[in-house]
Amino acid sequence: MPKRKPAAARVKVPPEVLAIVRPVTTRLSRIEALLIEMRSALDLQIKHTARLQTQVDNLSVRRRI
Repeated sequence: MPKRKPAAARVKVPPEVLAIVRPVTTRLSRIEALLIEMRSALDLQIKHTARLQTQVDNLSVRRRI
């Protein structure tokens, strides 16, 4: 097992370069996970809105009677 270099001997790379060096598959998987999370949050909001809309519809029907 190779030994790690001491911190002083490592080459320091600016954060901008590290962002480019990160594998594309890693970045794509993180983006995909974020999109899935956003979609589930949006689905919850849509369900809540639909539930509220049915309540408003029921109240407006009762009001007409």
